[in-house]
Amino acid sequence: MNRMDDLFYTNLCNQINAQAYCRDKKIFVYPVPKSQKEFYIEVENNGNITRSTKAYSTKEWSEKVCEIYVHYYKKYSK
Repeated sequence: MNRMDDLFYTNLCNQINAQAYCRDKKIFVYPVPKSQKEFYIEVENNGNITRSTKAYSTKEWSEKVCEIYVHYYKKYSK
């Protein structure tokens, strides 16, 4: 493995761990269609649902979902 492979693997593991932690804590992040090419992101935190004001493209939303999971993991796992 080269350095880029190591970095990708580390980031992927962090994202997976963050998702697992959040789901155990009843925090779910998912896309909601605005149109065929745009999506809002919703965060359900123990029954409280918050929707993004910005719509994300089909290429952007999955990255944003991962980013939000990592954010909540860092916020609550301390």
